[in-house]
Amino acid sequence: MVKQYGMVPSIGQLSFPDLESAPGIGRRPFSQGLQQMMDHEAKVLVAQAYRRTEKLLLENRDKLQTVS
Repeated sequence: MVKQYGMVPSIGQLSFPDLESAPGIGRRPFSQGLQQMMDHEAKVLVAQAYRRTEKLLLENRDKLQTVS
């Protein structure tokens, strides 16, 4: 998501969509440093989503147990 849409402040409005028929297999239009930044930002987004989900489930545990 970070690579394809570039929607994080630290990387900016860059977009590197996946191309199925990209010439030069294994070649990327970005540096290894930018790849590491994108990987880090993706991990941050996943961690934030996990924490939000866990908080929501814990706050509504009684409702969840009622419907289960």
